[in-house]
Amino acid sequence: MSGSPASPVHRCALHAGTGEAAALAAALARRALDAGCPVVAHVDDDLRRALTGRLPCGAVAFAPHEALAGATPEDLVADWTRHLASTSAARVAVLCQQPFGLLPDVERWRAAEFATTAALAGRPVELTCLVDTAAVPPADVAMARATHPVLWCDGADLPNPDLEPPPGEDRGGRCGDTLAEGVLDPWAAAGNRAWWAEVLGAAGLAGGARDELVLVLHEAVGTAAALTGRPAAVPVRVARDGAALRCEVAVGAPCPSLRPSAVPDDRRLLMLWLAEKVSPAVTLALQPAPGGCRIVVRAEPLDGG
Repeated sequence: MSGSPASPVHRCALHAGTGEAAALAAALARRALDAGCPVVAHVDDDLRRALTGRLPCGAVAFAPHEALAGATPEDLVADWTRHLASTSAARVAVLCQQPFGLLPDVERWRAAEFATTAALAGRPVELTCLVDTAAVPPADVAMARATHPVLWCDGADLPNPDLEPPPGEDRGGRCGDTLAEGVLDPWAAAGNRAWWAEVLGAAGLAGGARDELVLVLHEAVGTAAALTGRPAAVPVRVARDGAALRCEVAVGAPCPSLRPSAVPDDRRLLMLWLAEKVSPAVTLALQPAPGGCRIVVRAEPLDGG
């Protein structure tokens, strides 16, 4: 399986025809089965028959194809993760063919793909959406190509360079009104802390609240550098997002798993995970972004202040 053991994956696998779909899906299913992971498939009858002929009997749990058009992403993810209840597997592999014919509304599917990426955050799911370029309308192919954080290409996952932002974000995947942007040297700790403190002070944050946020952001820059391979420069941004301050740290690598309630499997995330605990007003998340992901740290006002 790709990535760290519990890292979520939301990939698009383009292919042409049922034969290519069967070969691709069978290869991904075998990889998951070899790793001891359960496999769930929401596919049409043709692909179901093809997979049944290529894989051991009972190896794949086939789920209703039409559920993809009716259930919410949150409910689907909950159903998929239930397959882990009786196993020690790191995650569940899911194969999907979106039933575009049942719901011929490309904008509905676009919203669903973004919602699925959000629902997968921190969940032990490797989701592959199989898109048949020979049968699916071009508008749906373009939508799929633009909404998946990861593309399957020649047997490997690649960050999607053409990933579009969800509604409410700009093409860099950013939201809110920009207050400051910069490029920080991860090795210049004192200078970085001073930059964050100045920017946050200008945004109206002071005292302990500012110091706590600076601590988290300092760790975010170090984490971004560790995940990317120790670069000399880390892009950062501070924005006003409603009543909150939103701080973004760019990571030039795929998005690992980070859940507030669980110690991260990837030890490069440990100090960042611990730093978030300094204040109930500070939350963080890792979100897919073009060319990698971003660490988003939000400072919410407490008690309406």
